Amino acid sequence: MSTTDKKHATRSCFVAMPFGGAWDDYYSRIYAPAIQEAGLVAMRADDVFGAGSILQDIVALLSNATMTLVDISENNRNVHYELGLAHALGKPTLLIAPRSTPLFFDIGQERMLTYDKDNAFWGTELKNHLVRAIRETLEQPETAIPTAFIHMKPSNIASDEVVVRLRRIEEQLAGIARGMDAGRRELKSGLTGKMNSLADAEEEARRLAQHMAPEEVASRLKLLGYPPMMVESALALALAAKKHGTPG
Repeated sequence: MSTTDKKHATRSCFVAMPFGGAWDDYYSRIYAPAIQEAGLVAMRADDVFGAGSILQDIVALLSNATMTLVDISENNRNVHYELGLAHALGKPTLLIAPRSTPLFFDIGQERMLTYDKDNAFWGTELKNHLVRAIRETLEQPETAIPTAFIHMKPSNIASDEVVVRLRRIEEQLAGIARGMDAGRRELKSGLTGKMNSLADAEEEARRLAQHMAPEEVASRLKLLGYPPMMVESALALALAAKKHGTPG
């Protein structure tokens, strides 16, 4: 039995959420421990991340998952795509978002677990609520499946194995080509892009510092793709400007 098959043989919870920065902390400190305490194994798309198309592996993880946990705190396209796949596969799904988060109409009526980030103990409380909500979902999975999907099953389309293999190779080559194109664009941008990005980072840091703690500002800048040294510089400038009352 392969490693992937062994993972699939275990009752698991697929977690759909953004990657990087504070999101990885949320996953390792809140979501994964809560899922484990509820009796499941936590998995994310980055567990199978690699060159080429990973859609087949994501579908495999979702297909074999007992349920799905989806963080819709931000309008992340990958997260909503994985949520759509989970619905189409008829998976019990638990949505998570801070209170008062604007929601798309399609999911605004679905079962939702909310939390208050202004509460100093929101992380601990969210973890405890998650454990209870996951256990309740496992006891009554039908309550966590949208009624529009509860009787639907994915179509089984007969296909030639050789054609399927060739298409997978094409997808992998296309993924490698996209990566090479991105690398060439980054080289072409050169020093000009680096000079502009520090100013962008400082502007964003000033904006966020108006209503966030410094550590949250740093996490958000890293999540936006700014390198650590640039984050430190931008945050220092933003905090100095805030201290002296300099407008952003």
